[in-house]
Amino acid sequence: MKPYFKLAVVACVVACSVAAYAGSVTTFNFNTNLNGVSSTTVQGTFSYNSATNTFTSAGLTFVGNSIFGGLSGTVTKPQSGTTFVFKQTINGYIVSYTIVFDPLTGSYTTYGSITYGGTTGTFQFNQVPEGGAQLSYLALSGLVLFAGIVLAGKQRRVPAENS
Repeated sequence: MKPYFKLAVVACVVACSVAAYAGSVTTFNFNTNLNGVSSTTVQGTFSYNSATNTFTSAGLTFVGNSIFGGLSGTVTKPQSGTTFVFKQTINGYIVSYTIVFDPLTGSYTTYGSITYGGTTGTFQFNQVPEGGAQLSYLALSGLVLFAGIVLAGKQRRVPAENS
């Protein structure tokens, strides 16, 4: 096999590996209805650092025409692990916010509630993982392995020399 061809194969494998690298800090966003309260939605966000398994921030904003409309807040105190839990009373509002992150699939489930006086609203959001992303990485890995097998087989199939 020609040396420049081997170099091209190595460069291709390195380029494919670099494309599969993902950053360690990811920000997730969601938008869902606030159940039990009419005309109000919840917009949420959180950042997760997969290198340290830490939630670095989480925020909620209530949008709509209710007693919760216009309320928002962000928790910036980091929490380690794959579950984020926040429950606190702020100016008479009882806010509960939980996030469960599955690092194997990159998906999360978030749920919570807000209560003021006799009014309670609840929310839940389940992220559906993107199936195509995992399939593309698997296909790319299979292609690289197949190319390695073919190249290794070509090296072994050298015709015998007659002396």
